[in-house]
Amino acid sequence: MKIIGIGEVVWDCFPEGKRLGGAPINFCFFAKELGADSYPVTAIGEDELGDETIVVLKKTGLDLRYVSRNCLPTGKVLVSLNEAGVPQYNIVENVAWDAIECSRATMELVSDADVVCWGSLAQRSEKSRTAILRFIDAVPNTSLKVFDINIRQHFYSTELIVESLQKANVLKLNEDELPLLISLLSLSTDFVEAIAELISRFSLKYVIFTQGAMCSGIYDVSGEVSSIDTPKVEVADTVGAGDSFTATFVVNILRGESVAESHRRAVNVSAYTCTLRGAINPLPDSQK
Repeated sequence: MKIIGIGEVVWDCFPEGKRLGGAPINFCFFAKELGADSYPVTAIGEDELGDETIVVLKKTGLDLRYVSRNCLPTGKVLVSLNEAGVPQYNIVENVAWDAIECSRATMELVSDADVVCWGSLAQRSEKSRTAILRFIDAVPNTSLKVFDINIRQHFYSTELIVESLQKANVLKLNEDELPLLISLLSLSTDFVEAIAELISRFSLKYVIFTQGAMCSGIYDVSGEVSSIDTPKVEVADTVGAGDSFTATFVVNILRGESVAESHRRAVNVSAYTCTLRGAINPLPDSQK
């Protein structure tokens, strides 16, 4: 199976040091761990941080042929703590992944993809947004087109969200993002009804709705298909938990597993991810 993640790659720069991340990278890594041919599509700078990015990404085992380089700086997120110790994030603008190119090679890559996953953040620049939407248009209609909305700071608009929803057939969102969609799209304030409206309005196959430590649900045109309480684990951090959930669900759907079984496995992998620091950690055989 061929799985593609398109969008940002960033270094999260904490006071104590930096860590490589980005939802498309995390998504692709977990898909690879589960046996898929997995390709991140992104851009990094022709700078020292870009060189370091390549070194780290090579260790993941991902196919990096569609990670391009340009003259803009490699993406960073500056993380600081306020007086209460709460982290504050500044996603630096005008970086390499704000200039993703719509190359012929990448168009060929997506033309026979089984799954493509993208979000809202990497569409904050017109150039990257245009390229990403062209990629999505080139993906076969029979494929899973996953819009992991992934709202960050002010980098979204109603127009951007609607256009991606119109191209998607799977939506991934969490307990913070659904209320925002309810407000932007004038949906029912009841979560289940709002999800049903999204499915109907945008002809979605599935909505993946995660609610952190409480529970998660998978919905389709019939309503709720599967609901599972989040396992209680000793949490190291939650970085990459949502990305591991989405990757595991779609890989297992492609394997022919039921929605309920695909959901169960996604919950287990996501819970395991939370027990380790950072997102990029190999999965044990028991989770594959």
